[in-house]
Amino acid sequence: MFETKVLPTETTSLSHEEQFAYTVQEGLSLENKRLPSWLIFDSAGSEIFKNITELAEYLPAACEFEIIRNHKNSIAELITGDTFNLIELGSGDGCKTRILIEHLLGRKFSFHYFPIDISSGAVKNLAGSLENDHHDTPLKVTGLIGDYFAGLNSIVQNSPKQNLVLFLGVSLNNMDPPAARSFLENLNKALGPKDHLLIGFDLMKNPKLLYSAYNHPLFEKFNLHLLDRINQVLGADFDKDYFVQQGQYNPNTRAVESYLYSTRDQTVHIGALNKDYHFNAWETLQTEQSFKYTLEEIENLAAENGFEVVEHLFDSRKYFVDSIWRIAR
Repeated sequence: MFETKVLPTETTSLSHEEQFAYTVQEGLSLENKRLPSWLIFDSAGSEIFKNITELAEYLPAACEFEIIRNHKNSIAELITGDTFNLIELGSGDGCKTRILIEHLLGRKFSFHYFPIDISSGAVKNLAGSLENDHHDTPLKVTGLIGDYFAGLNSIVQNSPKQNLVLFLGVSLNNMDPPAARSFLENLNKALGPKDHLLIGFDLMKNPKLLYSAYNHPLFEKFNLHLLDRINQVLGADFDKDYFVQQGQYNPNTRAVESYLYSTRDQTVHIGALNKDYHFNAWETLQTEQSFKYTLEEIENLAAENGFEVVEHLFDSRKYFVDSIWRIAR
């Protein structure tokens, strides 16, 4: 079985377009203008980011590939029954998870894979690709398009199976601390005592390595695509020729922060909001933040949100960790 489903949304919740407009209006109205990076991710933005993950300078992706290849047996040992659910939050193209899926199939596990993502194209492409490669295996795939927790709750409430939940990459790094805590609290409420969470963290390292990673020309292209998105979705008239990008590590926030700098005085009109926004010359618009963690901070974060660490899985240089958590007993 290989299928995709669109998750229902609450009638009181905003549509994606309304949420986009609200977020842009709120962020550009701040004294220090700031927009979240999720606004960048349409199909073109996702493709640019995929290219970023393939850069030698961008360490998290390569490190996590190494972890999953070298520790796939340890991950498989978490499974205690004959069958289970493999649930991935923010699956994207599923390239790292494929390594694990093929290993689990090779060990004759019977399982149901649920990739969950807000991108319908990503989910449909992943499900179709897995069907092409594994149509003659016991693998079941149900791709869910929509909110992570709507998808997760629909699975765990309708299945008694053990769940292995994947939250890979730097997704949690990209949340500010209050948002990260809220996310983990919701995860704790959704999971049961026999479930496990495999969660990725980019670790604190030499700031010079961080600088080189976040200042590649592809990162500038990725950040400038935010302006394309606002132009396309909200009818704005941003001119990318008058913005430049730079990333920098902030030791006070312990995060790499990325900014677009306005290279001249300019006023941008956003048609859907019927508003003008002025940028002074060299005024910044923050577009990304990626917090870097120590192991002690990761373990404290787990404990504060009702989890306990089972094991840390490292790459050879200890630049990244996939941490295995379970509900605290």
